[in-house]
Amino acid sequence: MFSERLKELRKAKGVSQEELSEVLDVSRQSISKYENGMAQPDFNKLAIIANFFDVSFDYLLGEDQNAAADKIVLKEKGNRISIISTIDGKMSSYYKFQLAKVFGKKDYHPATQLLGVDSHSFWGDNLNSLGWYATNEDAQKEIEAIYSAIAKGETSYKLKYDVPVKKRGIFDYEMDR
Repeated sequence: MFSERLKELRKAKGVSQEELSEVLDVSRQSISKYENGMAQPDFNKLAIIANFFDVSFDYLLGEDQNAAADKIVLKEKGNRISIISTIDGKMSSYYKFQLAKVFGKKDYHPATQLLGVDSHSFWGDNLNSLGWYATNEDAQKEIEAIYSAIAKGETSYKLKYDVPVKKRGIFDYEMDR
């Protein structure tokens, strides 16, 4: 029943398997396996799915016996959210996010940078730097909070888990704590 519900919810919201895979941080093939009943997501992924589609666990798993709950009710909402970058102060409307880890990290460096995609062209995704994070876990929490806000129909989001940074020399940055 979960596989049918997932596919039904995804299509009703107009989300591709690729887009859902970005939300869950899994491969597109994993989404296909979930929808074909060949695999089941772990509890954390189920929580993200339920939150993203704004449904209960019972409904998602097919255990909700209430006939009224069988109707999918999705708010008309875009799949984009406006965010102001804490790095350059620019605001844009983003639909996809990814993390860039800092290589050669020292104690004073942030661990990760959040990047937002606001458009796609022949040359690829247009990536914008949104914020720096002390840990990868903080950055992952931020992405989950952003996708949760999108799922709730919010149109803007303020970064919550980022850390301020300051220049340290010409090409270096350090966390400003």
